[in-house]
Amino acid sequence: MKITNLRTNRGPAILGLIILLAGGIWSVVHYAASEKERDLRAWETLLGVVAESRAQSVNQWIDAQYSVVRELTENASLRFYLSQTAAGETGDSQETQAAQTGYLRNLLETTAERSGFSSPSRQAKVQANIASASDSGLVIIDKAGKVVVETSGFQSDETLKATVLRAMESGKPTLQDLYENGRGEVVVGFAIPVFAAQTGASGPQPIAAVAGVKRARDELFPLLLRKGTLTSADETLLVRREGDAIAFVSPLADGTAPLRKRISLSTANLVEAEALGKPGGFSLKQDYSGREVLMVSRDFRQAPWVLVQKIDASEALKESRDHQRFLLVSLIFGVLVITAGLVAAWWHGASVKDRSIAEALREKSIELATQSALLQSVVDGTPDLVFTVEQDQLKFCNKAFGSLVNEAPDALRGKTLSSIIGPATAHRIEAVVAESRKTSKPVSRMLDLEAGAMARHEYFTALPISSADGSALVLCLARDMTAEQEAQSKRQALMKQIVSVLTCIVDSYDPYCGEHSTRTALVAGAIARELELDDAAVEVLDMAAKLANVGKMFLPRELLTKPEPLTTEEQQLMHSHVQHSVEVLKAIDFEGPVIDVIAQKSEHLDGTGYPAGLKEPELLLESRILAVANAFVAMVSARAYRAGVPMEETLDRLLSESGSKYDRHVVAALFHVAENRPEWISWSSPSLKTSSAVASGT
Repeated sequence: MKITNLRTNRGPAILGLIILLAGGIWSVVHYAASEKERDLRAWETLLGVVAESRAQSVNQWIDAQYSVVRELTENASLRFYLSQTAAGETGDSQETQAAQTGYLRNLLETTAERSGFSSPSRQAKVQANIASASDSGLVIIDKAGKVVVETSGFQSDETLKATVLRAMESGKPTLQDLYENGRGEVVVGFAIPVFAAQTGASGPQPIAAVAGVKRARDELFPLLLRKGTLTSADETLLVRREGDAIAFVSPLADGTAPLRKRISLSTANLVEAEALGKPGGFSLKQDYSGREVLMVSRDFRQAPWVLVQKIDASEALKESRDHQRFLLVSLIFGVLVITAGLVAAWWHGASVKDRSIAEALREKSIELATQSALLQSVVDGTPDLVFTVEQDQLKFCNKAFGSLVNEAPDALRGKTLSSIIGPATAHRIEAVVAESRKTSKPVSRMLDLEAGAMARHEYFTALPISSADGSALVLCLARDMTAEQEAQSKRQALMKQIVSVLTCIVDSYDPYCGEHSTRTALVAGAIARELELDDAAVEVLDMAAKLANVGKMFLPRELLTKPEPLTTEEQQLMHSHVQHSVEVLKAIDFEGPVIDVIAQKSEHLDGTGYPAGLKEPELLLESRILAVANAFVAMVSARAYRAGVPMEETLDRLLSESGSKYDRHVVAALFHVAENRPEWISWSSPSLKTSSAVASGT
């Protein structure tokens, strides 16, 4: 029967053999073409590495020049002097103005010599006492386009001044593209605006600009020749678009000087036009000299140039073309030999393959059934709710979900969530599911879920499941957090009650400071909210403010109530209450840096505070807020032996000490808060309760 079938199907078999042979030959040709493409890609990679290296060198060089100019624009003395000049406040004597101008000139000269913005050396200038002409230099120009000061031998031209004015108009660093100066040298410039030392109501405004100019052949063009060459026929050049033409801004291999050659953009099959049109690409075309070349291009983030890295194609691809010819001959012969072997192997392999596939399918079916049973056991054994939804329909759920709604899991499949757990709860779940599906990422939320008469706090997570059929299936996991949340709420309430009781005990121990802790917490919280701190930071401040004076319980009461000035020993003893507070409270596990805030509440920005003498960079923002709030309440609150300092005077004192003792931003926030808290004014009047407590000695 098999022989008969072979003879009957001889025609189709021969046709199949012809197709197979043709396919093999096509594969050989295609492989040879792919080898050619691989060689091209290899050259693209190699040229790309060289181009990236040189483009990176140019970018770094541009960044370095901007860095030099930016350093000058940020010089405090330079900004101050230019601010005075721009505001018309130069009321100093001519000698003073000359000294200031001399300082600026010396600053530019020193910077120019250090950074290469000056061609002649300073030593040569001093010996000859003649400022030789220089194509490179630094200059300061005001908003009117007038030169304030420039380095020796350098003269600003109109092209540079126009660029400087554009920089001041935009308020951003501006590049003066390559151009020929009056001496025929190709130069490039960098301009950055200088802003006033103090910002007005309309925001920072440019008052002048600093510009630097360098001769391109000194530093820029040599970057295109660094790190060796690939072959004798490769070339690196810079081009830019000028209207409908290509301008070659760097020296060419044929000896053409920079900015001396231009070619129309519409020139056909030109690699330079390809580079300008699609920077970053790779192509095999002709260059400006008519040679066929391989080319990669790279653009620059801060300059309108495109770097073109190219190599002569005939030299680069010689070995590749010889290799392709060899492949075509050898592989076509191999295809003829292999085709015969494939025909013989096909007959035997077909029957073996069928048996192998059938056995593999049977084994996979058993494995899938085992894994499905195991997975079902795992999800049914967890008390968490596990279910999947597609759109708004339930596709799968475990026993815990079925028990929650008193139905069998199989009976729930295909139903909508609204019909199972109610519209309100379903809407909350569907919102989280929709967010997870939209972002294609897991999304977790705390949700209040109601099913029947049960209300639970659930930690709910939705995870999108990618599937081959493109279905929008989402896995949902929900863990009952009701008991944990209730316990957490009780612990937090108990902590607040304990803190409140402890605050009352501390304030009653020091009758001069009645309600001091409560008021400090109130002021600190108001400042923190004004500075837009988060709820956790506000809670830390509230706790720290109320517990900050716990250490005073360890001090003699007569020291706390002494109306006369304290001696040095008494002051040191009084300062020790901070360490006592930290020692008492450090064993408590607070949420947040409560202990650190208390430890730093008496520190000052200038390091004159206590107990550790910390300075500004070491102080937490919360401790700075507490320091201001504590000082404000201490001054404005009335004592039994004195009335409180008026609020306006208190704020003025804090403002006078801002920057040295207190944070300026915190004091400014207190100003804004105090304007809207008229009830704080009443703190300045002595309360009867405090006066009686002090008089009775209790």
